[in-house]
Amino acid sequence: MKNHLLLTALLSATTILSAVSSPVDVERMAKQTTVEITNCGKGSGAIVQKNGNTYSVLTVANIVKTSGCELVAPDNTRYQVTQVKAFPNNIDLAVVSFNSSQNYPVAKLIDNSDRVAAGAPLYVSGLPVSSAANTSTFVKGEVVANPPQQQQGKGYSLFYTTNRNISPAHSGSPVWNDRGELIAIQGQGELQRQVAIDTDVRVKTGYNLGITVNTFTKFADSARVRGYAPVKVAAKPNPVDDLIASALLKERKGDYRGMLADLERGIFLDSQNSRLYYSRGVAKSMLGNKDAIEDYNFAISLNLNDALIYNNRGVANAEFGNKKGAILDYKRAIAIDPNYADPYYNRGKIEFELGNKKASLQDLNRAINLDPNLDRAYFSRAAVKSSLGDKKGEIEDLNRAIALNPNYFQAYYKRGLARAAGDKKGAISDYDRAIALKPKESEIYNERGDLKSQIGDNKGAIADYSSAIILNPSSARAYANRGAIQSKLGDKKAAILDLKKAANRYKQQKQTASYQKVIVEIKRLSS
Repeated sequence: MKNHLLLTALLSATTILSAVSSPVDVERMAKQTTVEITNCGKGSGAIVQKNGNTYSVLTVANIVKTSGCELVAPDNTRYQVTQVKAFPNNIDLAVVSFNSSQNYPVAKLIDNSDRVAAGAPLYVSGLPVSSAANTSTFVKGEVVANPPQQQQGKGYSLFYTTNRNISPAHSGSPVWNDRGELIAIQGQGELQRQVAIDTDVRVKTGYNLGITVNTFTKFADSARVRGYAPVKVAAKPNPVDDLIASALLKERKGDYRGMLADLERGIFLDSQNSRLYYSRGVAKSMLGNKDAIEDYNFAISLNLNDALIYNNRGVANAEFGNKKGAILDYKRAIAIDPNYADPYYNRGKIEFELGNKKASLQDLNRAINLDPNLDRAYFSRAAVKSSLGDKKGEIEDLNRAIALNPNYFQAYYKRGLARAAGDKKGAISDYDRAIALKPKESEIYNERGDLKSQIGDNKGAIADYSSAIILNPSSARAYANRGAIQSKLGDKKAAILDLKKAANRYKQQKQTASYQKVIVEIKRLSS
């Protein structure tokens, strides 16, 4: 079957990269054809076409705008985007153009992406996600499902896993097969869920979503991208791939029971598919079902060398109280894939919980070295540094975590606590941001109220303590602190009323020392 490239591109002086045979060759080729898209969004794209001095780059529509975009070519030259062509039917693809007299290589497209089968190796290339981690991405992965008839909305249909986390900022990154052919465009990063509200340990399926080359060629003409013909093939029914796709769509919606039902149907059809058991383990973990470990066990019995399964079983073991078992799982995951950052990160967190600070720091350092974009590793390392008395290092790591993830609620909160002693205004600013992200977290209002009181903003402090009380009427601390400020302002009646409410709550919560302290203050004000 003919390649999809334009005849005019073939006749020009364009270098069209041929198929390669090793991961090193794929990486070299990927770097020559991957561009960074910036200024109007953040992401990547692949050079897919040249016509004269005009180059076309395939990316996702969600990172570009109709004007103002720039891109950085493989040689670090910056160009203005001259045209943006969006795709119809809400397909999340776009082709952007730039002009250059330089001769940049053009990626080779696979003839038929529907032939990409589950289990096939792949690679994802992308460019830096932030100034905090100025490194490009070249990640190995594997196809999980490729059901072209079961698109997940906006044209997404290729499911795959990678051995490193792919940031949302890598939208538009090219996805390659092991021959160096473009098979898809990365659009939606892997889904991760916290397994407990107050932890930063996450369980994940490890699946990413991409839009295939066949979808691109099918709608290219409608998007006014000329020279591509849709592939005319009869899609072979693949009910297991369809069920995996359906299950993962439900996971993204938080419908874990529906996800579980789809995976059980899939297991009925293919009882020897390790990925089905693994994914069912994820669903059970999110439902708090300890049987998740049994699914991981069976998945491992079918596939002894999948680091992702061991990592997730480690997360489940830790969540259900078996920290020793979790550490063994992380160790096994690392033995299988020494370049997989997550098990180092997860083991580092457990080592810290067990008081092994040196071991924890070593693991977290290793996780960050392997994946400089792993925001939660910086967050966890900040906690270790704080426990070691390294306040400067703690704040530096929290800064990095926030630079990588500007919506990292916990990082703002922890940085506010860390800055409170020496930089009260900076700490208040952090609490402001944390409250903007999660306005119903009562404890942050208490922390911000304390700082406002310390800088003389009594009115602001009272407002914060009042908000804390509305959100959490059992907050003895908020009543006590508001009462203390009322006393300072000379309103004894209001102060005594608040302090009595605080005393009742401290007594109910069996906080004897705080209760007695408040009683003493009530007596002083009443005398």
